[in-house]
Amino acid sequence: MTLAEHHEVPAQEWPFAPGERAVPVYVREPTAGISPQTGLMIVLHGWGGDYMSESMMRWIDYFPDAFDVVVASVQYLQSGPDWCPADRTVPYDHGYLQAIDAIRATGFMLERLRETGAAFDDRRTFIMGGSGGGNITQMAAKFAPHTYAVAVDCCGMPGLIDAIAHGTGEWGTTLNAAYSRDPESPSFLAPHARRIRDFGDLEHCRLLAQANPDLKIVIIHGIRDTVCPVAPKIGQFANMVEAGMDVDGRFLTEADVDGEAVTAPDHSIGAMELATEKYAGAYLRPNGPFARRRSGPTDFELGGTIQYPVERGRYVIDYSGSATVRFETQ
Repeated sequence: MTLAEHHEVPAQEWPFAPGERAVPVYVREPTAGISPQTGLMIVLHGWGGDYMSESMMRWIDYFPDAFDVVVASVQYLQSGPDWCPADRTVPYDHGYLQAIDAIRATGFMLERLRETGAAFDDRRTFIMGGSGGGNITQMAAKFAPHTYAVAVDCCGMPGLIDAIAHGTGEWGTTLNAAYSRDPESPSFLAPHARRIRDFGDLEHCRLLAQANPDLKIVIIHGIRDTVCPVAPKIGQFANMVEAGMDVDGRFLTEADVDGEAVTAPDHSIGAMELATEKYAGAYLRPNGPFARRRSGPTDFELGGTIQYPVERGRYVIDYSGSATVRFETQ
């Protein structure tokens, strides 16, 4: 084992709990060790999940050898069962600081790999997540457009639609991010805050496509998913295509059920590690028929800013130091 298994990554401050914050990361290497073609893969559990849960360990056990990657599982903001109760007093972050947590973990792991002196292929930097982690995967690709070669979203949430933001239940979802409609509330969901969390926003998709036309997005989503409703997700996919993004949308039906990777075209799908192999493996395997590698420097190496215009201002993701995100009024 070249790398330590457990790390803590300093995180951006969370306004609902001011002060220092750190994000735990668990690391697993390929059985054969790190080679010049070994990449890095960030993996992200779902809403209320845990980075070392039984379901996550199946991914952590599978991906390193399947794709020849170092896997880093991230315990992003509001992870664990304590963040699920309906009576919580703060809203669910929904891929904002959570995406920065994943991005900082990515930069941290790239640094640790370089420090080992081992030859590895940092162009093969990937990110993947399921459910809430799928949403964060998309947001991380949006906030770090030059960093990842492939981003795989399995059944991720389709932005902060009303059904999720306010728990109004359209399409049958039971998710409730507990945002307020009261402008005076600290939990108020401003239009600009909703918009930045929409990875299908057409203007933002166009900016992302311009920033990195090489980025491959893979969406794997069951057509009968009501937890993370599929209809608005298909709308986001359509905007990505219109914007010129390189996106592979796999909206699964009964015809895709194989009893292993896909057991039903609903939210749980089946074994997500096998679904990732089946639908994204051609991009993720180092010698896959459509193997992807980043062609330019990462956002950490570029050290500049990524900007997305919104109502009343813009969101700025700043890489001049540790990655941060902020809203600036105009």
